[in-house]
Amino acid sequence: MKIDWKFKKDAEPQGSNDGFWYDITSGGYIKPEEVLDDDEQYQKLAEAIHIVSSFETALENNELLNEF
Repeated sequence: MKIDWKFKKDAEPQGSNDGFWYDITSGGYIKPEEVLDDDEQYQKLAEAIHIVSSFETALENNELLNEF
């Protein structure tokens, strides 16, 4: 599925050198609400991040995540 992301014209670059996943979840360096111009897109992205983060937590809680 291809999404035509709609960004604010005055959006500032986002992120850090900690990696995309950390920056959009735990780190909070990427703030989609500050760059997205479409509230529906923001809501979908926020829900998707929550779902994937929940899955990551469930894997950790069940000792099924092996990061190396």
